[in-house]
Amino acid sequence: MMDLKPLFENLVPDEQPPSGVDVGAAVRAGRRLRRRRRALTASVPLAAAAVTALVLATGSLADLGRRDASATPSPSAASIGNIWSSAMTTIPAAASDGLAYTPVTALSATELLLRAGTSSGGGGRLEVYDTAAGRARVLGDMPQPDGTRDYHPQAVEPGPEHVAWWAQDVRAQRASDVWVLPRAGGQAALLARLTGPAAAVERLGVLRDRVVWSVRQGGLYAVPITGGAPQALPGTGGLHLVSWPWASDVRRHDTGRNQSVLVNLETGERTSLPAPRGATGMRCSPNWCVATLDGRTVVWGPGGGEPRAVRGSLSPSSQIRADRFIDLGTTVHDLVTGQDTDLGPKTSPGGVAWHGGGSSSPGLVFSRQACGPSSCGPGRGPDLAVLNLAAVQG
Repeated sequence: MMDLKPLFENLVPDEQPPSGVDVGAAVRAGRRLRRRRRALTASVPLAAAAVTALVLATGSLADLGRRDASATPSPSAASIGNIWSSAMTTIPAAASDGLAYTPVTALSATELLLRAGTSSGGGGRLEVYDTAAGRARVLGDMPQPDGTRDYHPQAVEPGPEHVAWWAQDVRAQRASDVWVLPRAGGQAALLARLTGPAAAVERLGVLRDRVVWSVRQGGLYAVPITGGAPQALPGTGGLHLVSWPWASDVRRHDTGRNQSVLVNLETGERTSLPAPRGATGMRCSPNWCVATLDGRTVVWGPGGGEPRAVRGSLSPSSQIRADRFIDLGTTVHDLVTGQDTDLGPKTSPGGVAWHGGGSSSPGLVFSRQACGPSSCGPGRGPDLAVLNLAAVQG
């Protein structure tokens, strides 16, 4: 492995946060990590009005799977059927009524949030599949309003008490709807019909008392979980939600820019992120950074941890998931243990690609069609092979 330490000796800010960002600095990530970061970060508190608007009750999967960032990495690669075997499972590819399942994300080590729908993408319902019990329970339908022939629900996001999604009529792309459904099951409710700048939804976050989202041009909005008029959140200009409460100054697929700030929307604090010279596509979570440097994918701790090269390549779809995993092409790398696993070919023998989940924030499942012990026989369709990152041991 090449010696990467000299490449990090002169860290320089690659880009400045956009002028619209006036939120404070330094991430709330634990006392030990904060002490390590002090040489690289600066804290600037939010104005009192912005704090009032941004300190909201949390409800995120951001901490799911998080481990001590100082764990000793192992350089060896492993197959899915080996080290990560506890995270691999097989579920039916369709519900009992024939609607196809699409895994959205993991709710726990044994619960998968599924969307059941048709290939046209309209309507359908949400279900939770218990991999330990081998059965699903219906949460509720994803409504298809009258007269909206081309109405398509988009990315789904779970919260502590509700699941939310946004939907759009493809014939009226300048308008979007935000829906919520109780996690205990029930009837979906339309929270808001969005027009204007607020309608350009890119990602959702679901809290106990409201739904928040960022828009493609930057900035965040919120609406109460009981419904009402959307409100712009002060001090969030230029920011893009990653997974509540974390936001970045770059859009997800904007691989031409390095991330230069990580903002905690609960506290109003931020971390300024200096990029190594020559780094491209740098993205950081509370405990990790990843970038392409000198033709290789490199990961390190934002507090100055020793960098290491990992196999696989960053792509526009690569995301740091649960502050622990990063998908690099057909490889999923565990940033904490240093282990990685191959998903196999980009497509299965039948030509079906691995699917990275349908959640709004970086999800915790990968799935694809696969023949199981009782499937792919006469009159039977394929099962779904699912890698549940929330079930990864170690």
